[in-house]
Amino acid sequence: MTGARRIYLDNAATTRPLPAVVDAIARAQLELFGNPSSQHAFGPPARKALDDAREFLRGTLGAARLVFTSGGSEADQLGIVGSAAARPPGRVLMAQSDHPALLQCQGLLARWRHHVTALPVTAHGDLAPETLFDALGQDVRVVALLHGHNELGTLCQLGELVELVRRTAPSAHVHVDLVQTYGKLPFDLDELDVDSVAVSGHKFHGPRGAGFLALSSTAELAPLLLAGGQEGGLRGGTENTPGAIGMMVAADAALSHQAETAAHTEALAARVFERVQEALPDAVRLGHPTRRLPHILSLRLPGIVGQTVMERCDDRGVAFSIGSACHGGDDHGPGNPVLAAIGLDRHAAREVVRLSFCRDTTAADADTAARILVEEALRLRDLAPRGAGQR
Repeated sequence: MTGARRIYLDNAATTRPLPAVVDAIARAQLELFGNPSSQHAFGPPARKALDDAREFLRGTLGAARLVFTSGGSEADQLGIVGSAAARPPGRVLMAQSDHPALLQCQGLLARWRHHVTALPVTAHGDLAPETLFDALGQDVRVVALLHGHNELGTLCQLGELVELVRRTAPSAHVHVDLVQTYGKLPFDLDELDVDSVAVSGHKFHGPRGAGFLALSSTAELAPLLLAGGQEGGLRGGTENTPGAIGMMVAADAALSHQAETAAHTEALAARVFERVQEALPDAVRLGHPTRRLPHILSLRLPGIVGQTVMERCDDRGVAFSIGSACHGGDDHGPGNPVLAAIGLDRHAAREVVRLSFCRDTTAADADTAARILVEEALRLRDLAPRGAGQR
């Protein structure tokens, strides 16, 4: 496709950085290039800018401390593995539908003789409180929770889940992956009584390669990367001052427009689904019907291969995905683990696409995307052998 404006609907994978973020990072690269730990005149300005960004971001979550990381995955690993490493061997609980950043902590946790229990989930992809309750015990050291599901959009019942942990395994560390939620919905770490949350800058129009782990006043962690002992001894390595500044600028913008952006993206998701379902009555929206992120629309289109319709729409200037970009190249080959966890077999899993919106997505973008998606889906059905897709 040439000439026409391309429509980007894969904001759950990554977002375009705001111009103000790019400008702030560029200025910091040129003017604050000194090492924040240096004692000469170039160090203190970089240190002050880094500390200002830290304090701003810490305050957005009501956290006691904040550790800068390379992104959400590292923040998840530091929160989960770091807290487990500070405790005696025991069990670490998470959900079968969790992001790979959580589930792939298993190998590291085994080094400290911790055992991961991946719990079954509901058809909406979240952990039922009764399932967590049955798994809790005094040997549970860490409970990792995905607040907003990156593929399905479902929001977990966080308050109820945390309350169960505090009542049944009070010494356990509660870690929350906030990667899809930060900047989109209100969140207060102290009020919700969680110990750590992971955030990634590029999910809210900030920079890639920058994230942070926010901590409560009582959180206990062991460092996974010592190096020079930066970040209060919890994460060594020269700090990414421009990245921290970029996240601060992006967070300020996201939080300043949080309510209107949530309403806007939720309306767009509903608009697209309505138009798709008008033409394809058997289309199904995955995830919880009410308890969900506003910007994610996960669809199953029976009889339509998601990979094929995605490629055809991309050729016509509409970009979306068939699931998490973090699963690797073949999301729906042997079986997407998220879709398998909610009960979809391999055939059904191949029929899933995910569209995700942002504040810059217009109603015209949504209408065009819906029209092209429907047109290509109907063409594929016309091309399919009679009876294909019927179970």
